[in-house]
Amino acid sequence: MRRRAPRLLLARHAGSASLCLAVALALSGCGGGGDYDYFGAIAVNSVTRAAGIASNYQSQGDANNAALGQCGSGCTVVATFGNGSCGALARGTDGAVGYAGASAKSHAVSGALSQCRSVAGIACEVRLSACNG
Repeated sequence: MRRRAPRLLLARHAGSASLCLAVALALSGCGGGGDYDYFGAIAVNSVTRAAGIASNYQSQGDANNAALGQCGSGCTVVATFGNGSCGALARGTDGAVGYAGASAKSHAVSGALSQCRSVAGIACEVRLSACNG
């Protein structure tokens, strides 16, 4: 005797898959259910050594403003990082600063430390880091 249940089950799954695909396409078409773009920024004041970092904002302008707000007056945005990426800021005991954005937090941290050391930074340490997404 042959079993027919697996074919029926497969047909049900095929129908469910089609329904799921239709719903996913409809949601992404109207702006819901799809991926979002996220933005981040690092701001620094070269005189006071204040710094700020912002991530997961829906526009680069909002991320910049948030980082500047954390940093305070006299700050400028020195780095930005996009969707699915990270940013980091390192500072040496002598005031040297390094910053980087990369696709992984470990790479952003490594880049910031490397940049800090490349400007003769002494005892550079990561002070800020954040990721989007």
